Amino acid sequence: MVKRKMVIFGSLIIFLIIFFYSTDNFVISSKANNNSNVEVLIYNGTGAMESSVDGIADCLNDSNNKNMSSHKFVYATTSVINSTTLSGYNVLIMPGGEALDYFDNNEIDNASIKQFVSEGNGYIGICAGAYAASNYINGDSPGWGLTPDVNTSIESYEGVLTISATSSGTKLLNGTLTDIYMDTGPAMTTNNNQNVMATFADNNTGYVGYPAIIEDTYGNGRVVLSGPHPEMNPQNPQLLTNMLLWASKEIT
Repeated sequence: MVKRKMVIFGSLIIFLIIFFYSTDNFVISSKANNNSNVEVLIYNGTGAMESSVDGIADCLNDSNNKNMSSHKFVYATTSVINSTTLSGYNVLIMPGGEALDYFDNNEIDNASIKQFVSEGNGYIGICAGAYAASNYINGDSPGWGLTPDVNTSIESYEGVLTISATSSGTKLLNGTLTDIYMDTGPAMTTNNNQNVMATFADNNTGYVGYPAIIEDTYGNGRVVLSGPHPEMNPQNPQLLTNMLLWASKEIT
């Protein structure tokens, strides 16, 4: 009888140990899930500038390593963009490069990009990627129309310049004035000033006061267009981090 009681007592102790251990693991797992990943696809095919693609990867690695966000960025590159390659990702980044090659490219299905964003995902267009997503370039060449109220103008300046955050863009830029690299990226015009996050602040471009970074929506998704390059020297991984968090709806 005593032996039986000891066996029952021992079994109870083992059960309690397993229960509390499992409960602890569940709590840890739940906390880990709060730091969810943001899945990012970066285009690196025809027209994409290698230094821009590499710079984006460097910024994402820097963001992950320095814990610039509670979210981690898991990224991949692709030379083909269609509904299949976009599947499973939260944000598509079209880097700097040659915008004409983005248009004249059978490996880029812009209809799939628009569907991807419309369904609730994000798009970040930098330089050439901003030209491509706009409504019109220089008023006559049609873009993909991811931002129907945004038109782009070609700016030939190459080098570092200063941009100024708007009142709604200070959180995105973590400050008021920011030095950033420009490489013939667009100046933009828009019918909706609330979407302007930053404007050109010096005379280097001839577009002082024009939008340099714009946030917009398309369907259920979000779009960020940037004329300058946060991924080029002087690199600004925190700015790119904030752009990705907004595009992926992790911040408002």
